Amino acid sequence: MVFSDRACHAAADTAAAGAAPRRFAHELQAGEQYAPLDFTITPEVNQQFCFSLEDYDPDYVGGGPGGAGGALVHPVLLLHMSARTRSPSFRLAPGMGSVFARESVEFLKPARVNAPLRATWTIREVYEKRGKLYQAMEIGVYERDGERLLKREMHSVFHRKEPASSGGGG
Repeated sequence: MVFSDRACHAAADTAAAGAAPRRFAHELQAGEQYAPLDFTITPEVNQQFCFSLEDYDPDYVGGGPGGAGGALVHPVLLLHMSARTRSPSFRLAPGMGSVFARESVEFLKPARVNAPLRATWTIREVYEKRGKLYQAMEIGVYERDGERLLKREMHSVFHRKEPASSGGGG
């Protein structure tokens, strides 16, 4: 999966313009995808993230491993950027909520600061358990040349939010 800056912007524009199906997250079925997110982690963002975690490892805030090749993106920042809520096409229906049910993550290769990256989300399975709707999703983060850096399998559950009580007691 090789991508270009032009293709990156086109994918976001398509999702924003409504050319792709503009359905709610809970309506997506197996095989469907959220719009991809193209992003770059700058040195400033990576450093601020690392400082917020009090992780001063020189691989992340210095010159990278051995001081050559540039700093690595903190792995937790990759998880943050690959949350499905980051997709330009993600949206919840009014009154609907969703939370993680379970997840597995495999870090395949470190990401470099300032490298163009792409996150993708594909629904693998939709199922019901204890009367609730679940989705199993495969998530990937890729370099520009298509090499996969991160593989996630996430299951989420959807639920209707209860209306807030007025507290009037009536």
